[in-house]
Amino acid sequence: MLEVIGAAPGSESTQDWPTIWNNSEEHKAVKAELARMKETLSKLPVSNHDPDSLLPFAAPFGTQLRIVLTRVFETYWRTPSYLYSKVALCLFSVSQHHELRNVSNSRQAMFIGFSFWKTANSLQGLQNQLFAVFMLLTIFSNFCQQIMPHFVSQRALYEAREQPSNTYSWKVFIMSNIIVEIPWNTLMALLIFVGWYYPIGLRQNAVEADQVAERGALMFLFILTFLIFSGTFTNMVIAGVETAETAGNLANLMFSLTLIFCG
Repeated sequence: MLEVIGAAPGSESTQDWPTIWNNSEEHKAVKAELARMKETLSKLPVSNHDPDSLLPFAAPFGTQLRIVLTRVFETYWRTPSYLYSKVALCLFSVSQHHELRNVSNSRQAMFIGFSFWKTANSLQGLQNQLFAVFMLLTIFSNFCQQIMPHFVSQRALYEAREQPSNTYSWKVFIMSNIIVEIPWNTLMALLIFVGWYYPIGLRQNAVEADQVAERGALMFLFILTFLIFSGTFTNMVIAGVETAETAGNLANLMFSLTLIFCG
């Protein structure tokens, strides 16, 4: 089509297409149909008792959430680089604790577990295990910084396309981005649990206390809660900030305050 009208590179058109269209039978038929619709549709009765006519959106809230949530899940599935980086962060790659000078202190999830391999049931062993817990929590900042750019790109599309046309509510947009993280965070919690809980010897402590199942399940729930908290905390911060960089700095500051004041 661009080549025919002369808009493509290296092409030119010798015909005046606007004049051809204005003089065509198709143009006359379109104008006649528009005139007929203007004449007949304006005479149709309008019901003032239809409750749906006053709703801001064509679809109910449940339908909006179901369709948008499905679309966000598909978006995540079609962005394997984001999912691979999440797996690498929680299992293999480094988690970074950013200082004011932008210097990062690297830690590895499995590296933490094997650095404190089967710590002894002693005062030094307890100190090592507590330090391993603290080191694991330092994945928070990187976890947030992975989610924020993804959220910003989706928000830009929503504000430019769906919001002006009232396709769906902003509440649906926020809820979809929160819910879609929960299944993936559950999987990440399982990977962290296997690669961190057993190597540092916490299971051995449970064996000695005859509470293997209870302590293992409780620790998994602690890890899952931490990841869900990180995801929802990230959405809370980035929802009111324009750029991911600014939101990342704010999230790091607020998480540092939670460490200083013990939560």
